[in-house]
Amino acid sequence: MRRRRFSVRTALTAWYLLVLGLVIAAFSAALYWDQEQTLSAQVDRSLAGASGQVLALIDKHVDPIKFVEGDAYRHATNHLGQTGYAVLLFDPERRVLARFGRALQLPADIGTASLATIDATVEGVEEPWRVSWQPVVRHDGVTVGYLAVGQSVEAIEQALHSLLLTLAWAAPAALGLAGMLGYGLARLAMQPVDRMTQFIRALDANDLQRRLHDRGPDDELGRLAATLDEMLARLEASFARERRFVADAAHELRTPLTALKSRLDVVRQRERDAEDYRAAIDRIEPEVERLIRLVRDLLLLARLETASTPWEEMPVDLSQLCERIVEQMQPLAAERQLTISLDVESGLMVSGSFDHLLRALINLLDNAIKYAHSPGRVLVEGRRIDGSIRLCVTNDGQSPDATLIDRVGERFLRGNTDRSRETGGVGLGLAIAAEIARHHRGSLSLGCRAGGGAVATLSLRTGTLS
Repeated sequence: MRRRRFSVRTALTAWYLLVLGLVIAAFSAALYWDQEQTLSAQVDRSLAGASGQVLALIDKHVDPIKFVEGDAYRHATNHLGQTGYAVLLFDPERRVLARFGRALQLPADIGTASLATIDATVEGVEEPWRVSWQPVVRHDGVTVGYLAVGQSVEAIEQALHSLLLTLAWAAPAALGLAGMLGYGLARLAMQPVDRMTQFIRALDANDLQRRLHDRGPDDELGRLAATLDEMLARLEASFARERRFVADAAHELRTPLTALKSRLDVVRQRERDAEDYRAAIDRIEPEVERLIRLVRDLLLLARLETASTPWEEMPVDLSQLCERIVEQMQPLAAERQLTISLDVESGLMVSGSFDHLLRALINLLDNAIKYAHSPGRVLVEGRRIDGSIRLCVTNDGQSPDATLIDRVGERFLRGNTDRSRETGGVGLGLAIAAEIARHHRGSLSLGCRAGGGAVATLSLRTGTLS
């Protein structure tokens, strides 16, 4: 069963509400705890002050102890009674000796804690009280009684309860309002993404020249729009290259196929003897060989670009490889009255495919021989530079044009002056060499030689392949 997925704006809103809910819960708990501690501390301070005031009114040197009558006593009883305090004086056996203020009844198991919160019945009503309990000690250290001063905390409990109720409805209300606003903001923030999505969905292969042209701020969405435009530019260039490739391939295949068809039609026009048939076959064979080379090169290039035929990686000595290739190409160079010079450092080692590197170097040297002036000279150089190996193949022929230099490695790419079929090339040699270089973490470049001629440079990094 396919799992349901939520929209980004819904997920953002949900996460926003979750975080906000945790923050509100933490804030509410902290606020409630702070209010409870503040109010409790105020009650405890007032009880401590009242207890100290009452202790000063106790005569500790009589038995049993009692309050000292006088103006101070009357003032204290009036003030503490009006403010809701309850004051009880006990003997050592905890029997009530005197009291004033509210009629507080303490439970028998109140204990000896200095401060305690109890549920007490006052005037028939059960209320929570905070009670200060402390012994009355004579100057010689003898405990002659106990003093209890209490104050109702019902108002505090009600205030805290009201605060809790307020938080209980205010927090969900705030979350609901924040959720609606957050969803609206998320929807507003995601509108540029929706527009980009609709724009991309409306594109097809014939609309790749269109662009978003976003002029918004340089933020995440702005960079996304710019990246999409860059991607569309790359796709447009890639599609253009593919269309060019198809057109060039069709053109290159059509020429030999048309020639073959014409010659076959000529052969079929009348009966011929065996010698004539052999002559016709000899004329057809070069076109067949041209087709075979073209298809073989196209297949190799396709396999290189898709990495469909992985090769075995092994150490390759480029110095020896260059010597071997120069030796093989000497007869071809001699036919065109060319000399091949070799200037390669010894011990140039790379890790890669021997056969593919051999093919790349043969293509470079073959191009240099084909397009060199006759008589002339071809130079193969090899150097180790900054952790990489650079192989240069130079001739003294005509300098390559700017199009060939800038777009070296494209399929069926030839210079404007290289359109004759005498050279036998179709513009795949450099493309194959460039793709082999890329698989070896390297690159292929083409340049002009000072004084005329071309320089093809194959740069390869040392080390294992990625």
